Amino acid sequence: MKLKSILFSLIITVLLSFNSCLVVKIEDDYTVQEIKLSPKPTIKMSDKLVRSAKGDMIDFFPEGWFFVDVEKDMSENIFAVVVNPDYTLTAVFSTADNNSKIDNIVETEGLLGLSRHFLNQKQSKTAGSVKQKGKFRSLFAGNLKFGNYQFTSSGGASSGNSAVFISSMNRYYEFTLMPMNLTGKSQPSQKEIQEIFDSILATIQF
Repeated sequence: MKLKSILFSLIITVLLSFNSCLVVKIEDDYTVQEIKLSPKPTIKMSDKLVRSAKGDMIDFFPEGWFFVDVEKDMSENIFAVVVNPDYTLTAVFSTADNNSKIDNIVETEGLLGLSRHFLNQKQSKTAGSVKQKGKFRSLFAGNLKFGNYQFTSSGGASSGNSAVFISSMNRYYEFTLMPMNLTGKSQPSQKEIQEIFDSILATIQF
């Protein structure tokens, strides 16, 4: 089996285990701290893009990154997975089905409610050990607003950063950036990871 096929299998395994064993402790209070990000990416981005099935959101990703085909292996709510050339970071794009329950939550709680919903959506499939890190926040990139939360897993050995948003068609989306350890290569620093997260977020259009 070729190395790339092996790595793809490992990526799928990581994402499946993450998606299927996630338990999140949600804080009862909401941080009203609002963080303004640069409206433009600070790293070089590819001309390739992620597009939702409805076409109501698009996003560019860093130059050199590429799609992993996991359509047959992942949750149906995950519509795109992108990884960096070193296989040390992965960006996951997912959606939540519109229904009266989530619509009522979002109408009442806005992006906080949407953040809670995405966490609960994962939690309903699980009995794992992932914990929320810190509190919910609001992020602004230009005139676009996102809900934001961070989390840890495996006793803090790995972590992720998620942003949720509502498109112009009133559909619900989540973007998550997660480190991986598949090849033994050194992971980017926390500063680099944050810059990548902010740059991807800055190119989201909805």
